[in-house]
Amino acid sequence: MEVGVNRPIFKSLFFCILLLAGWGCGPKGARLQKSVVPPDQTLFNTGSEYLHKSQFIKARLAFQTLINTYPDSELNADAYFSIADSFYDEGGTENLLQAEDQYKNFIVFFPAHPKSADAQMKIISANWKLMHDPGRDQQYTYKVEANIKQFLEQFPDSDYAPIARQYLKDVQERLAQSDYGVGMFYAERGNYSGAQSRFEEITEKYPTYSAVDETYFQLALALEKSLKPDDAAKYYSKIVAGYPFSKYSEEAKAKLSELQKPIPAVDDLLAAQNKANMKPAESFSPLKPLIMFSEAIGFNGEPDRYKLAKETVEARKAEAASALAAKAKEGEQPAGTATIEAIIVRDAAGNTTTSTTLESGANTTAATSDKNTDAEKDSDKKEKK
Repeated sequence: MEVGVNRPIFKSLFFCILLLAGWGCGPKGARLQKSVVPPDQTLFNTGSEYLHKSQFIKARLAFQTLINTYPDSELNADAYFSIADSFYDEGGTENLLQAEDQYKNFIVFFPAHPKSADAQMKIISANWKLMHDPGRDQQYTYKVEANIKQFLEQFPDSDYAPIARQYLKDVQERLAQSDYGVGMFYAERGNYSGAQSRFEEITEKYPTYSAVDETYFQLALALEKSLKPDDAAKYYSKIVAGYPFSKYSEEAKAKLSELQKPIPAVDDLLAAQNKANMKPAESFSPLKPLIMFSEAIGFNGEPDRYKLAKETVEARKAEAASALAAKAKEGEQPAGTATIEAIIVRDAAGNTTTSTTLESGANTTAATSDKNTDAEKDSDKKEKK
């Protein structure tokens, strides 16, 4: 006798087993799916890790693969910037110039990106690394000057803008020093026309040059030796009126007397402004000759200008936050807010008076109200009886 199989019941049990298996694997499968890192993010993470380890070629390969394979990825801008960083961090003339091109393209492709100002600041810094001392070729110094002016035009509201303006003064100081050296070269060889041209360029292009008084004096000497006494007297007079603290002031007065020209009075306001532009005298250091030699052979020991700018911005923000926290700790309230203090006083009759005071100093009108409870009234009546 054969035992029959109830097929409908068998099918139902089989179906339930499948459902249970699916329910058990479903959440796990979903978790696994969510834990998978997108391939573009994986490439970016890989490139960032290589960049951190200074494996620049591998880093660039990972970032470039991301850009080529996933052209619509949200990480493309950061990958492009990181490629520029890889050249910048690797250093050397060719790599720094390659980094400059990459940063420029980044600004063109992503003009509204938050890192655009950083890209322009890194262009400034890359060329700064290539600058020579004032006695050598200044092509990169002129590039830095142009890039700083471009930065101030494109990003006038950037946190880096005040630093960029200071960098511009530093660069123009170096350019003025270079022109002064060329002017002295001409003057010492009797080429007073060439010297005059260089010195005049300094006074016109770099009026805040820290050695403008000395430049005026050398320009006046060149004009005097070129038989232009009236023009020479004009610059001697500038020294007397605006630079009474200069070591050339007394000599300029003597020159005016020789030329039978009037000696002007000191302009105190102008003298104060000019004094602010003067650099303090450098103290002697036994390392100075070594530093000068290293600069002469092209080694630039100055700090990374981008890193310096970034650290300065962060320090200023931290200082502002600290000042704000200090004010809050002292009890100062932000604008538009006030603290109300309430004082409740009960008189002999049992009435209470509430007085409220604003922290800003404004007092509200005192309000009187009877706050006695029924229990307090009963207690008072019993005491009177």
